[in-house]
Amino acid sequence: ACLLQAELVNYERVKEYCLKVLKKEGENFKALYRSGVAFYHLGDYDKALYYLKEARTRQPTDTNVIRYIQLTEMKLSRCSQREKEAMLGLWRPPRDLAG
Repeated sequence: ACLLQAELVNYERVKEYCLKVLKKEGENFKALYRSGVAFYHLGDYDKALYYLKEARTRQPTDTNVIRYIQLTEMKLSRCSQREKEAMLGLWRPPRDLAG
């Protein structure tokens, strides 16, 4: 159990440290990339995409950045699809009134 806990990444802490670095060094590629990854794993896909795209402007061919951008865009696409379905569900008339 201890080994499993040791391998868990504290993405909240990663995010906090990276944001501190970015306040001092806004162009820091590693901090941008790691912020994006942290936000991704914390489920904040909009912020993840922002930081990952900022990282990509510094290193456009970095395969890890590209991969996380793709993963994040997939998550955002799924989330927006679920939101659309939920909204449609909210606007459907109740069965007893539908007909």
